[in-house]
Amino acid sequence: MKALKYIIFVLVGLLLYSCEVDYLANPNEPEIAPTYGIMNRVQKRVMDDTRDEWFSGRQSILWVQYWNQVNYTEEDRFQYRETVNQSAWNDLYKNAQDLIDIIELNTNEDTKNDMAKYGPNVNQIAAARIMLVYVYQQAVELWGNVPYWSYAGTNPNFQANKLKTDDIDKPVYASQEDIYLDMLNELDEAQASIITTENMIDGDNFYGGDAVKWKKFANSLRLRIANRIKGVHPAAAAEITAAVTAGVFESNDDNAGVHYENNAVNGAPMYRAFVVNARNDFSPSASFVNLLNGVTGPFGIVDPRINIYVADNANGYKVGIPLTGSNEQVNAFTDESMPGDAVLAADYTELYMEYSEVCFILSENNGWDQTWYEKGVRASMEKWGVATPDIDAYIASLPAANEENVLTQKYIALYMQPMEAWSEYRRTGYPHTLAKPNVPYTYTYTKADGTDSVGTYTFSPIGGLTDLPNRNKYLLNEANINEANVEAAATAMGGDLQTSKLWWQP
Repeated sequence: MKALKYIIFVLVGLLLYSCEVDYLANPNEPEIAPTYGIMNRVQKRVMDDTRDEWFSGRQSILWVQYWNQVNYTEEDRFQYRETVNQSAWNDLYKNAQDLIDIIELNTNEDTKNDMAKYGPNVNQIAAARIMLVYVYQQAVELWGNVPYWSYAGTNPNFQANKLKTDDIDKPVYASQEDIYLDMLNELDEAQASIITTENMIDGDNFYGGDAVKWKKFANSLRLRIANRIKGVHPAAAAEITAAVTAGVFESNDDNAGVHYENNAVNGAPMYRAFVVNARNDFSPSASFVNLLNGVTGPFGIVDPRINIYVADNANGYKVGIPLTGSNEQVNAFTDESMPGDAVLAADYTELYMEYSEVCFILSENNGWDQTWYEKGVRASMEKWGVATPDIDAYIASLPAANEENVLTQKYIALYMQPMEAWSEYRRTGYPHTLAKPNVPYTYTYTKADGTDSVGTYTFSPIGGLTDLPNRNKYLLNEANINEANVEAAATAMGGDLQTSKLWWQP
């Protein structure tokens, strides 16, 4: 009996002890995620989310006519999927929250000393601020007025991602003007705060922690944004000068991008779409192939990048697919090429920004300067691996720098960065080589027997648009849960329409 009482006592004691121990806790997964892991994940995930077959493949890459679809035309014709729109919103704001978490972990007295082993707190904060600007730039140029958060900004309308801190679950949609001006300030403060003699942050996918290159990235992004808004913001000229003075990209070695792995699990987004998932939905567009072949546009010569951008079709020719007005017409076209092998490589590098873009911006802001124009073309071709003699011959044959030539070359160089190309089209109207809505055009290509085929096509958008969309409409879900702020934002832009212009559009 005494033994039984003892056993019961021991069992009760063990039960009480077990209530104080979390046996579900995993000692290999800390409760506080280290900042190097967050940054590494966000850098890759932003590209995974915005350069995949859905967000990129079924929106901007079609709208700027780098590619067209080969099976159906609805998204070519500006009818995007609401699920893709919703995913883009969720992904961008999730990435923004993760970056805000990096800032919190490096400012909170309870965590910042521990996080400092992954890089100086000030550098990690700067990296997160720079990345936040990139993320919010995608959002504001996709929808217009949007919820926004700022590290230094005190605008009471900057309420995004404040559910955890201020219990704000229905944030105000900040104005585009306020967002752009704050992004410039964030980049300026961030680049000025970087300790260039120290590591930036562990886990850095871009530069392996090279703080000097991060500083150049911040200033190059500042240059891009200031150039975008200079038509409506006179002080942008001073921002451009300040960014260049502080130091922008100087070569392709400074490019900011995520280099993917040569495997099926961590391969690049379009590799996973075309190769791993065996999609064949897209082909280079007829208008883009014509431009590269010198058939249309201001250059009149074959661009050697066509051999990299566009694969030969089954007949050994590079043939783009026309932009049409019906699924039946596009399905009848069977000779199209696929994107080139380098474009679909598993170890492709998805770029946030590159040196050639900086060159073209500097050409534009120096009276369409010839030297910067040629540097931009050369930088793009070198990045893609074009042979030096071919680069030299092409540049020697180019017409002189002017507005159309510089901005058309910029469009060619921005291949596979379609969001930026779309923004530039909205700002400048270039290139002039895109198929225009409801305007018949002819497309000539070489058939299997070596003879030319000439077809006439008409691009017929859905929804009555007469040019590329200016923006996406707000999410249906947002309109339901944050109705008052969505309505106020839409009213401020002239309506929640694809035709409503962004603040900086002419």
